[in-house]
Amino acid sequence: MSKARLDFDFDYDFLLYGISCHLKDYRLCWSLNHQLGSDLQKQNDYELTVKTGEAPLRFSFYTWEDAVNHLKYIVVANRGNPGILVQEQRQADYFLLVEGLTDLVDTQGLLDRIKGTDVVLTAYSIDPNQLKSKQNLLFE
Repeated sequence: MSKARLDFDFDYDFLLYGISCHLKDYRLCWSLNHQLGSDLQKQNDYELTVKTGEAPLRFSFYTWEDAVNHLKYIVVANRGNPGILVQEQRQADYFLLVEGLTDLVDTQGLLDRIKGTDVVLTAYSIDPNQLKSKQNLLFE
């Protein structure tokens, strides 16, 4: 009897920005809220189970849904208890994901506003399809 194999190909259709900031997550989100006019709010930590039987890794997690523009903003820490969410992006302290109708977003303008935040050291755009551990950025 032959076996059938089912492969899933997930959709990584979101904007992704790496943010370097040496402050706590709540301070970064407070500054982003003022700079972007958003309302990022703390959610339960994102838990990622790497190996069965081990304790899950926990990462700070903030969200805001922009109902007017049909966008969802997510800020997640790259460093958690005790590991790193995306190994190949060790220089990023946080990630900002923008999901939804991203075709309408001025990506360079958004990046400039993130960089304009007083607590952000640097920010840069990332192509999620180029990441090996991109599945760690699927939150739902």
